[in-house]
Parts: sequence; C-alpha cells; structure tokens
Amino acid sequence: MTEADVAPPMPSTLELDNRAEVQALRLQRRVMLIAALVIVLAWISISSLLWLRRQDAIDNQFQQNANLARAFEEQTERVLEASNQATLRARDGIASGRAEPDDLVRFANETGLAPKILAQLAWLDVSGRLVATNLDPAGKKSAGIDLSGRDHVRIHLSPQSMPLLAPLAQPDDLYISTPVLGKVSNKWTIQLSRRITDPRGRLLGVVVASLDPSYFEEVFRRVDLGREGGVTLIGHDLVIRARVIGGKAAKQGAALPPNSAFALQALGKEEASLIGYGSVDGVARLVTSRHTNKYPLYLLISVGQDEALAHWRNAAIATVVLTLLLSLLITAAAAGLVSSLRRQERSTAALRRSEAQAQAANQAKSEFLAAMSHELRTPLTSIRGFAELMEQRLEDPKFRKQAGLIRKGAEHLSTLLTEILDLAKVEAGGMRLNQEVVDPRALLQGCADFFAISAGNKGLDLQVRIDETLPATLNCDSLRLKQILNNLLSNAIKFTTEGSVTLSAEMQPGCIVFHVDDTGPGIPANVQQTIFEKFRQAHALISTEHGGTGLGLALSRGLAELMKGQLSVHSKLGHGARFTLSLPIQPR
Repeated sequence: MTEADVAPPMPSTLELDNRAEVQALRLQRRVMLIAALVIVLAWISISSLLWLRRQDAIDNQFQQNANLARAFEEQTERVLEASNQATLRARDGIASGRAEPDDLVRFANETGLAPKILAQLAWLDVSGRLVATNLDPAGKKSAGIDLSGRDHVRIHLSPQSMPLLAPLAQPDDLYISTPVLGKVSNKWTIQLSRRITDPRGRLLGVVVASLDPSYFEEVFRRVDLGREGGVTLIGHDLVIRARVIGGKAAKQGAALPPNSAFALQALGKEEASLIGYGSVDGVARLVTSRHTNKYPLYLLISVGQDEALAHWRNAAIATVVLTLLLSLLITAAAAGLVSSLRRQERSTAALRRSEAQAQAANQAKSEFLAAMSHELRTPLTSIRGFAELMEQRLEDPKFRKQAGLIRKGAEHLSTLLTEILDLAKVEAGGMRLNQEVVDPRALLQGCADFFAISAGNKGLDLQVRIDETLPATLNCDSLRLKQILNNLLSNAIKFTTEGSVTLSAEMQPGCIVFHVDDTGPGIPANVQQTIFEKFRQAHALISTEHGGTGLGLALSRGLAELMKGQLSVHSKLGHGARFTLSLPIQPR
C-alpha cells in the first residue's frame, strides 16, 4: 500500500470546533458591532435632525416676531408722528404770536387722535405753569398748575439740572417721557414735550402732547402671542412705556435692569433677536426687538420659548419614541440573530462532529480495506500463479480443469479486491486522475474487443457505433474511462440473454456522451437509483443467479463524478436498459 492509497489526515474534531467557535464569535461580535453602529448613527442623525428642526422653529418664530415688530412700528410711528405734528403747530403758532389758547383744540382735533389717544395738548409758560389745554382752553380749571417739577418739563426749562436725561431728547428738542399720572387729566399718559422759543432763541415755554398708553396696549392685545408672549414699547432709558403679556396689560413705568438680555444684546441695534429670561417670572422667551425709525423707542415682540417650540417638542417626542422603538427592534433583531447563530453553530458543530466521525470511520475503513487488499494480493498472486502452472503442466484433463477453476476464482477475487480498493480511494478522496491524450475510437473498439468472446458465447450481437463528429483525440484518464465502460459492458452482457449490446459515443454541446444499450430484462423504475449504491442490486435473486457484489455501478458513478461527469440510467421492464456516461470536454 503506497502513500497515494491513504487520504491525507483530516483536522481533529476539537480543532474544527475551535475554529468554528472562533469564527462564530467573530461573526456574533460583528453583528452586535453593526447593530450598535446602526443605533449610534441613528441617534446621531436623529439628534442632529431634531437640533436643526429646533433651530428652524426658533428662526421661524424670530421671523414672525420681526414681521409683527415692523407692523407695530408703523402703527406706533403714525400715532407719534401725528402727535408730534400737533406739538410743532402749537410751538410755531405760539412762538410767532399768532396762536391763541383756543387753537390748541384745533391742533389736537387735526391729529384725529383726540381725545381717545391724544388725551391732552397743553401749553406751559416759561415757569412751567399751565397756560391752557385743549380740554380747558380758557384755563378756568387748569391755569396756573405748576408742572415744572416733571421731567418732561424740566428737560426743556433747565436741561443742565438733568444731565442724564438731556441726551434722550431728539435733535429737534422732542422728548418722549416715561408714563406719568397727569395732574389735570388724572390719567397715566406718555408725554411728548417740546420747548417754545422766539425767533431770537429766547425760551417762551413748553408744549406737551399727552398720549394714552392704553391705546398701545389695546393694539398690542389684538395679536395672540400665547400665555407667555407679548409686545413691549420701551425707550432708550429701558423704561417701559406700554406692555401686554399674555393678553393682559403689565405695569407701566417699570424699567428693565441694565444687565438684561435686551440691554446687553439689542440696545443700540436697529433689529435684534435673542433669547431672554423674564426678570420677574423667569420665563424664557424668544424676543425680537426693532428700533422705530424716528423716535427713541423700541418695539419688543416676545413669545414663550416653550410655546414657540410646542409643535417641535411634540414631533421630537414622537421621533425619539420611534427611534427608541427602532433601537429596541434592532437590538432584538441583533440578539435574535446572535441567538440563531449560536443555535446554528451548535447544530453545525454537532453535524461537523458527526461528519468528522463518519469521515474518520470511512477513512479507517478505507485504510483497513487498502491494507487487507494489499495483504490479500500477495497470496492471491501466488495461488493464481500456481494454478496457471498446474493448468499448464498437469496431464490429467480432470485435474487441469480443476486448476483452471482455481485460477478463475483467484482472478475473480483479485478483480473484487481491485474494485473495493478503488471504491475506497474514491470515497476517501485519495483517487488521482491521470490526464492523457486518448484516441476515443481505439479505446471504444478495445473495450468491445475485450468482451467480444463473452458476448459471442451467449449468442449476443456486440456492436460499436461512433459518431463522425467525435474528435480524433480526447484529454482524459483512459484507465478510469475504460474501467467505467468495462463495468457497463460486463453488466449488459451478464444480464442480457438474447439480442444485442451496443456501445456508442456522440458529441453534445460541451461534452462527450457514451451509451451502453442492451436488450435485457430492464430495470424497475423504483430501483433505478438504488442500483448505484454500494452492495445494492435490483433484487436479491440477481446475486444468486448472476453473481456480483453490487460494487461495479457504485464505483462507476464515483469515477464519473471524479471526472466531473455524470452516470445515469434509463430503462423500462421488458425493454432493456441504457446507461449513459457524459464527460465534459477537457482542454488539451
């Protein structure tokens, strides 16, 4: 027995299990890593998207605030401009000496704001005492009332005594005061005051237009900015002139602290957007401020941050819940996949162990058969040699015949051992093919000639048919091809009692096909596949009637598959059988 007779050693079951376990662990780690990566990327993407959507919601709210601020700016400036024009007419008329106290009524009415918005238009003398108002032109009730202590009067009569407020006056001497309680009207009003001078610049007095801040509050209240949102009219001095929060008027005259977000971020800017916190309620608000075009006032539009982001928050909660569910689903799927991989690995390991055990048993069997075959060949060769010698030298015909029977038995047993050894090699993967250039016509004719005497002894017509398209040479293992064809011819002649046996070959696309046809009894359909199994024949009587071990067809199919071909049978009872061997054409 040579090294080629024994298959190469297989890895042990423990080695295979260890390799498989390492591969399974790597695969499981990859699955969990991929799942974790997908979850992390999903959360990063969702977080980024939610943050961008939040910023979009804030920016959209700031834009809406800015639009409202522009609208309120126009409305506020119309009122202030109309009131300012009344003070200018009164100032010019008084300075020129053409205006009388009764003209104050006309000046106020021409604005279209009196008496609801323009509560009062007053004329004060150089000492700060009332001369007349549009409500009391004759001065019967109000004349002589001293208003010199009011800031909006002092800033014109003695600006040197008010260095902090003097810069707040407009270049044309218009001053807009904080809300004050009028001594005449007994109402909270915002004062627009202006000094009166003659053509030589001598101070003659002050004209004052009193605006009712409730008008601004009523206008601001018409816009629904939520429970925490509102509109504020505030001056450069940070004093609130009018304010509505949550649809309700807030306290007038309050001042924002110098360290407020508005004072730090928006004061001095034409328009600004910021997030501020209420000094009283601590509520975070989205605030947009806009400076009026002509006057030292700002309009602040604010919306509670929680209310502004309510829709975004609802969408964010739904998105987070869905992402959480997706994460749980991915985690569950990954865990299920890992569990499935573990079960599959356990099942595969069990199959691998079974396969390894079967391969080990098969290899042991093959080694045993090879060893037994080797051990039996030597005595068989001796028996065969002595039988031939006796057959040739014995003179008694009876003894010579008996010696011939011994020789034939030894030859048959040697053939069986060869088949067993070849089959063991094929199953163990130890069979090696010897590719060579072969003349197919000569090979087929040689096979037919080998069985010509056997066929003739049974009265059978042995025919050979070769297609003209068959190439002159083939690249194959001629020994194994002969072995297959000889097995098929041997079976055909063995089971055919009359008629013919035909060996033929033809070309088909990509392969060469060999047929062995006989006119024997045929093979039942239910056993046409089992006859290719080891030690299996069509029925039990065959081995009794015709002999044989049932190894020939099993070996032939194994050799055909080793040559990357196929061996099949087509038969009907009473109509003979056709065995077909198809082999791929090998390049030379």
